[in-house]
Amino acid sequence: MKPPSDLQKIHIKHLAVIMDGNGRWAEKHKHIRIFGHVQGAKRALSLIRHCSRIKLPFLSLFALSTENTLRPKEEFDSLKKLLEKAFLKHSSLMMKEQIKLHIIGDLSIFSSKLQNLCKRFCEQTKNHQGLNLIVALNYGGRQEILKAIQKIAEKIKQNEIRVKDINEKSLSPFFASSPFPDPDLIIRTGGQIRLSNFYLWSSAYSELYFTETLWPDFDENCLNKALQNFNKVKRRFGRL
Repeated sequence: MKPPSDLQKIHIKHLAVIMDGNGRWAEKHKHIRIFGHVQGAKRALSLIRHCSRIKLPFLSLFALSTENTLRPKEEFDSLKKLLEKAFLKHSSLMMKEQIKLHIIGDLSIFSSKLQNLCKRFCEQTKNHQGLNLIVALNYGGRQEILKAIQKIAEKIKQNEIRVKDINEKSLSPFFASSPFPDPDLIIRTGGQIRLSNFYLWSSAYSELYFTETLWPDFDENCLNKALQNFNKVKRRFGRL
């Protein structure tokens, strides 16, 4: 699908997406919940392709939150297997489109197979010049802030930094998301109006777009509508 002409002028570096509504989509269509996650994975692939096509520099996908790990064991185990299949199945797309993969979050809860897949694809794509794809797995914004504080506290303990020198600039490098620009736009599908512990530090001045559309139904037209809406916003970052 060819993007609308006004998207050629889009002033956005980093789009982040909270992909919500897979389970409810499955229930709506009288399927088991994991089928909704399978369809959601397919939708994520089409979104990645579209963002690569319109030359978006950075795309973050909130694939699995720290709270998602508390779901029933059967569903969580199915999610982990789905993640493994998705990485293997879509590796050719990353190579073809020159997509550079980044993973943020605590991978220690996953199988060694999935951990190795993540490391391997990040290494294989590190020199790619296309879309930077950031996948958040077992990620939480509060946890990211806590870890940053722990790291800088250790620096203070080792007399490598003074307390009075701590500010936004000195703290920012300790965040897992620090290599990427702050999200310009955060989209959440599924009708809920909240961030759900996603990018709490870096979303301070992000534009927020909420839609009732469940994630498996969020197609390129829906994305284009959100991007066109963003294009109309005059961002002042608290200034006049």
